[in-house]
Amino acid sequence: MTAVLDKKVIKEALRELISEEPETFKNILKEILNEQTSSLDNEFEYLLQKNFTRFEATFKALA
Repeated sequence: MTAVLDKKVIKEALRELISEEPETFKNILKEILNEQTSSLDNEFEYLLQKNFTRFEATFKALA
């Protein structure tokens, strides 16, 4: 029940922030999305490099 209550409090605080300071909300949201995207991009790059290294000999043989 506490988690649900906390979500309600956060939701209400976000609504208040949106109505009182929309630019601040937009900036915070952009920052969070950029951090998430950056994290996902880094993970993708790591997996890509790992697989290219792993299958390097196969790729060279196919080329």
